[in-house]
Amino acid sequence: MDIRLDDVLFEKISNGTKTVEIFLNEEEMKHFSVGDTLAIHRKSDEEDMILVSAWSIKKFKKLADIYKVYSETAIGLSLAELQKVYPATVAQKHGVLAVKMRVLKTNYD
Repeated sequence: MDIRLDDVLFEKISNGTKTVEIFLNEEEMKHFSVGDTLAIHRKSDEEDMILVSAWSIKKFKKLADIYKVYSETAIGLSLAELQKVYPATVAQKHGVLAVKMRVLKTNYD
């Protein structure tokens, strides 16, 4: 699975502070499981990429519940920032997945 993140979030994953990525629990995520690999690309430079492995996946009904398990630092966004990405009505309709990641490889210096 390929995802694109802005430079700040990309750097947070690269330096190890952002260890959790949030996704809507939509159909395309139904087959995603622990051990699967994600290719994370820097939005401003698609050539910059980090490969990460899904270490754990937890399901949540509300965005606020994620912050009871994971720190804001691990998520890389405040609750208010995350709610701009996933409005409450959308998150509640689908549910959300918190994917704890481990960096496998970067392809840039």
